Amino acid sequence: MSKLPKGDLILFGAAASQEIDALLPRAPQAFAQAARLLYQRMADFFPQSPLAPEAAWRSADIRWQLQKADVFSLPSAHEKENYLREQIDDEELRKLRKNFPHSKWADLADWDMLDNKICGDWQGAAKCPEKEAELYEKYAQEHPDSPRAPEALYNAVYRQGALNDIYSANGDDKKAGVAKAKAVTIAGTIATKYPQSDYAARAASLVYQLQESIPIYGTDRQ
Repeated sequence: MSKLPKGDLILFGAAASQEIDALLPRAPQAFAQAARLLYQRMADFFPQSPLAPEAAWRSADIRWQLQKADVFSLPSAHEKENYLREQIDDEELRKLRKNFPHSKWADLADWDMLDNKICGDWQGAAKCPEKEAELYEKYAQEHPDSPRAPEALYNAVYRQGALNDIYSANGDDKKAGVAKAKAVTIAGTIATKYPQSDYAARAASLVYQLQESIPIYGTDRQ
């Protein structure tokens, strides 16, 4: 296969087809596993191919998403603290980040690995959205060119909005005001840096809710 003309393109195409089939309703997990294996083989057989980094990323991401689905289906996923649930194996993502440093694929690997750091159920406490807002804002600062940067900032806006609700419910108007101001500031950053992203519009919608005192946390929990 490694000597087959356009073998990299053929393997990548076969993997992509399997990946699309895996997205069909009620598709067996075997489709995703087959796509992952084909992507992995393409990257292994054709390491010099321009498609190799993308294939390696897709292989690692499919594995991550399958494991994530299993981990987050367990009762422990509802625990507030992330260390109280099973962690997703990040070995392949770390390898990807090492092999392709300062690249889109390294950015995406770091995004996936945030899943191990976020809380389960916030349980109405401020600690989790505070921590997660910092994680997402830091991600966007460190990976400004990542395809996930606008989403990361939006997630930070959402969590600051949730903090506004949580603090307000606890009678802490000062902290609520700080959270609201941070949400507005971060939403402005999305509008400035990523104006064409849907997340710019979605963040603007959250800011409107805040300004009109429409609750955010509890109506669309994340």
